[in-house]
Amino acid sequence: MQVMAIIPARWASSRFPGKALAQIAGLPMIVRVWQRTRRARRVDSVLVATDDERIAEVCYEYGIDVAMTSPEHATGTDRLAEVARTHAADVYVNVQGDEPVIDPQTIDTVVDCLLSARESGVEVATAYLRGASEEQKRSPSTVHLLCGQDQCVMAFSRLAIPYCMKADYVHTVHVGLYAYTRDALMWFAGTAPGPVELAESIEPLRFLEHGRRIVCVQVSGESIGVDEPQDVQRVEAILARDAPQ
Repeated sequence: MQVMAIIPARWASSRFPGKALAQIAGLPMIVRVWQRTRRARRVDSVLVATDDERIAEVCYEYGIDVAMTSPEHATGTDRLAEVARTHAADVYVNVQGDEPVIDPQTIDTVVDCLLSARESGVEVATAYLRGASEEQKRSPSTVHLLCGQDQCVMAFSRLAIPYCMKADYVHTVHVGLYAYTRDALMWFAGTAPGPVELAESIEPLRFLEHGRRIVCVQVSGESIGVDEPQDVQRVEAILARDAPQ
């Protein structure tokens, strides 16, 4: 089974333009994401998919494979689908370009989850962390995931679901990491977003709105996305904490 990890990266960002090249402890963020991703044992190749020459030039400088893609894509998944049309693999992993402390083991776990679930017809896998902080519950930047008894996703939301009316619940944090088959990517790129996806701005809701299953797996560690300039300091603190003494 050939597994390709693709890191979609664009320049535009309403809160942090050019964040793919933001310096994090002396390296551009896209380079740090690539370094983490290539340490995953289940990944055979890693590619950055971008529509911006500035990002591509930095990738070339560090010896990172790059695919130039259309600037018209609405989502990172659409960017992956374009790459999948010309790069053959059995599984494509969408690694967010703004998660410079992504755990390579998390990538391996999601890939294994999809490979196991394919026997039952599931073509998309993702991950979650158990235990959202109070800050994460209040933040619309946090996506929460509800996992069903069949280990498939019931719902995604920027609200801290479920509402604890009669019993306590340990809320989750969705890790924005996905593994897809090629057929799943092609289906996504050829299907218009539904009203729930448009309302929440959470792209995997497209699968759920059409009755398609997404298998999910609990992982450990941290999921720290760089959404705003002040997030850089948080990431650098984690890197300093985890650096060999």
